[in-house]
Amino acid sequence: TTASVTEGGSTDTFTVALDVPPTSDVVLSVASGDTGEATVSPSTLTFTVANWSTPQTVTVTGVDDSVDDGDQDTTVTVSVVAASSADAYDGVANQAVTATTTDDDTSGYTLSTTTASVTEGGSTDTFTVVLNTEPTGTVALDVSSADIGEATVSPSTLTFTTANWSTPQTVTVTGVGEDVADGDQDTTVTVAVDAGSTADTLYDAIAAQTVTATTVDDDTVGFTLSGTSITVT
Repeated sequence: TTASVTEGGSTDTFTVALDVPPTSDVVLSVASGDTGEATVSPSTLTFTVANWSTPQTVTVTGVDDSVDDGDQDTTVTVSVVAASSADAYDGVANQAVTATTTDDDTSGYTLSTTTASVTEGGSTDTFTVVLNTEPTGTVALDVSSADIGEATVSPSTLTFTTANWSTPQTVTVTGVGEDVADGDQDTTVTVAVDAGSTADTLYDAIAAQTVTATTVDDDTVGFTLSGTSITVT
């Protein structure tokens, strides 16, 4: 009465046999209650007066999806097809097998890199962000720079939906010029879930991730003379 499969497409089986010989063919229908989680094959089993006691095998196959929905139970129903079966079997009650599909998805998002490099001259670098699983609703990510005097980021918000969740979105980091010889500076760029604007609650608890943006200094300590020679009389 139970079967276990995975979203990776693994299979499990059970067999069906009649209890007593029929007077004519008996056809049983085999149906999955959720073909998005588990499929069955074959969809019909035919027993005759010759093979009624020989068990016939039903194969249950797990179906992959991209949603972090946990392990899912699917009811596989075996029922008599009355119009195609011996009358004595018409009133036989349906029977069911519970097929459990083990989930292989974990909510999260992935950054293409953890470092970026820009210059005070205003050069740019980029990284991308993409969700790991299909959300049940909108997921909003905030992108912020810890020191906008060294590096800025754009855009400040990334919005993923059930339609574009698997398409990477690009964040641009831009170096900011200043006149201080402070050496190369590292700025933490943080990507974090905006829980207030996110509909899929599974994403609310996901930890923030960071990119270290290095701004290369273009200033050198020193002083400048307006000229190197003068003439006086």
